[in-house]
Amino acid sequence: MSSEDLDKTVLVGPDASPDGADADPDATQLAEPSAAADPDATVLADAPAEVADSDPDPDSDPDPDPDATQLADAAATRLNLAPGTHRLESLPTIVLPEIDPADPDDVIASDGIDALDDPYFSPAVPEDLTEAHAPVQIESPVQSLPERKKRMPKWAVALLVLVLLGAAGGAACYTYQQEYWGGRTVPQVVGLSEEDARTALEAAGFNVEASYQLADDGFGNVIACSLTAGERVDPSAGATITVAAQRMVPQVVGQDKDAARQALLDAGAQNVVFAYVNSDAPDGTVVAVDPAEGSPFVSADTITLSVAEPYVVPEVMGLSADAAKAAVEKAGLTAKITYVESDQPHNTVVAVSPEAGTQTSEGAEVELSISSPYPSDPFHLLQYFDCTSREAATFLGQESYALAFGGTHSNGDANTSYTSPAGDVLTFTDKPEAPAAGSGADDVLANGATIGGVRLAFSASSVPAGGTAETEAGVRAVMEACGFSTLKTLTTQNDLIAPEPADGKHFICGYGEDGDWSWAVIIGGTDEASQVIALACPKNRFNGGVNLSSFGGYAADYIAYTSLF
Repeated sequence: MSSEDLDKTVLVGPDASPDGADADPDATQLAEPSAAADPDATVLADAPAEVADSDPDPDSDPDPDPDATQLADAAATRLNLAPGTHRLESLPTIVLPEIDPADPDDVIASDGIDALDDPYFSPAVPEDLTEAHAPVQIESPVQSLPERKKRMPKWAVALLVLVLLGAAGGAACYTYQQEYWGGRTVPQVVGLSEEDARTALEAAGFNVEASYQLADDGFGNVIACSLTAGERVDPSAGATITVAAQRMVPQVVGQDKDAARQALLDAGAQNVVFAYVNSDAPDGTVVAVDPAEGSPFVSADTITLSVAEPYVVPEVMGLSADAAKAAVEKAGLTAKITYVESDQPHNTVVAVSPEAGTQTSEGAEVELSISSPYPSDPFHLLQYFDCTSREAATFLGQESYALAFGGTHSNGDANTSYTSPAGDVLTFTDKPEAPAAGSGADDVLANGATIGGVRLAFSASSVPAGGTAETEAGVRAVMEACGFSTLKTLTTQNDLIAPEPADGKHFICGYGEDGDWSWAVIIGGTDEASQVIALACPKNRFNGGVNLSSFGGYAADYIAYTSLF
């Protein structure tokens, strides 16, 4: 029997061959119940639906086998067959007898479907008829034979390999150039600002660390990089940039002077100096720094460290009164000035108490003995150059000299004249060889006008003894009264060299120099009016300051001629 025959279901009706000659004896038959039917076969009974080519009479077999399995009242069941076959609709309900599983005699006999081992058949259990079951998948016994693979020709394989190798090489070259592998190119960052350098390196994939190096310029710019610009390296190692930093004066106040100096050297200073000041701080410690802490500097700048030392009386002997007073006050002490008569230079320190080098306390008093800042008397003309203009004005006031006129020269030097109660005339002027001339009433000396020269015209009562004689002795008598010491030349009317002769005049003139000063004494005039004159001025006035060519180069001739004529 073929598989096609096994799958056939034959509907047998009353119109079928009576002898069954045309029927397939091995087919499962859906037949009308009859006396000759197999009592164990599955019977479609009481089917109200129409079956093609069958007898519609349901009463053809009124006595069906009561033991047979009945399909009845299955109105909702529809068996749809392929076109050209019989169609069975509205199958009757299947009526199953009760089965005792424990009874071996209660076995449902297999029909033709059971004999075919239909995978959809299983002994029916009443309880199973109320539940839906998934269909059973049956693997097809027919398998397809594998198709034979076609092989590529060798030349095509070689060409494909070449193409693949070229593509791989091109891809490798492109990705290398795009720096997807093989490291990153180090950008040029030296000379950039720290921010720009960081941006450039981080854009290339490098982690950036910065160190700082003190410098004199280019602050904030990169001066070095741990990687060489243009090289291609693995960025995972990172990069370190060195940035120029401005030098700052470190904290040194309170340190020992040597430690402070070393700190400044470490910061780049090349010129560190010490200035010692009296202080209550421990001896040798830094009490101040210039420039101040935190101030910027360059290596060539001078850094001054003020170092503490005990309060000690400074060495001021021989200094002027003003300089000595300043030194004492700088040492944190108080200066007390006392003027004394002395043969030491005018207005200088001749004694100190306590003496220099004595340790004392802050603000302690130091007495300075100063040679008098005033002339010994109004006639000591060179001493006016050792005092200030204000001191000269004060002295003249003490000597009862009255202001005759007061003004200044174009250079600011005083041009003023004072008269004593005795009639002596003292003039401060840049041209002491000429008679006094001027106007105004300003006390220019008291206001600080400088002294360029001094001229004294003695009154008759003030001329020293012997000072009226027109002789060398008379000249020396006046020299002594005025404090002059070195006589260089003498001239009279008889040997005068001048633009015109000294007709009607008689005189003697002595000229000398003491240190930086020139002086002259003139005695004479006419028979009716003789006078004694002394003058002093800086030496350079008669040594290039005026033209002496008309007087044979002699200062005495020029002075006598200008003063008397």
